[in-house]
Amino acid sequence: MTRRSLFYFALPAALMLAVAVFPQNITTEEHAPSISLSLAVIMVKAKPGQSFSQDLTIYNNTISELTFNLEAMDIVVRDGKRTFVPAGEIDGSIASNAVFSRPKVVVLPASSATTTVTVTLPPIPGPRAIACVFTGKTAMGSKNSLSITGSLGALVTFSIAEDFHVTSQPIQVAVDQSSPSITFSQSLTNVGSDPVVPTGTIAVLNQNGTLVARLPMPAQRLLPGETQEIKAEYPGALKTGKYRVTFLMENQSAFFSNAAEFTIK
Repeated sequence: MTRRSLFYFALPAALMLAVAVFPQNITTEEHAPSISLSLAVIMVKAKPGQSFSQDLTIYNNTISELTFNLEAMDIVVRDGKRTFVPAGEIDGSIASNAVFSRPKVVVLPASSATTTVTVTLPPIPGPRAIACVFTGKTAMGSKNSLSITGSLGALVTFSIAEDFHVTSQPIQVAVDQSSPSITFSQSLTNVGSDPVVPTGTIAVLNQNGTLVARLPMPAQRLLPGETQEIKAEYPGALKTGKYRVTFLMENQSAFFSNAAEFTIK
């Protein structure tokens, strides 16, 4: 079970943030409130016309009773970045076919509430992801502070055509002489029609071909058309000389690699 714990007005970068500011003071005890959601990410393999159901549970780790409305939004990629679109506004909307068993939940302090989302894929699905959003309706805050509402969302991705293709830009190497540290980065773009999650390893070899560093490559979830930069940092200094760095990657159906040379002076 994947459980994502967050401060009550924060969200995963992949999802959305809904914040409302009210010019009022609400007196509460000083504490570190949080809300969390399980599951935070759901990966579905399905065909048009098929349905799936999933329980979503929200945990209230605050001293307040919280109310949330449930809604689904389509996630599309525009100019390489994710955009959240209200259900039904685009052709082939998947979010418009999402039904919640409990469209509104009230969560008591130190308690949880569960709703079940059932999604039926349309005949010709447009996007490949939706967000199932718990939209907060309860104003929260403390004395002499602004009040806010918090929202959490579960990312649901759909693999439909098994079309997994990724392209990459040249590797960039940044040497910080003051730290010292070395940052390796590379931009990846999903050019297929289904989501991909490239994983792999970054290997650094010296001019003799000896492995001097091996770094895990942070996994990046890419929706169709999305571009993200992966980065990994080597927290140390390398001896003067020439080196070769190789990104060894794989996605759901292919293995690929990129390499670049750099010099430490």
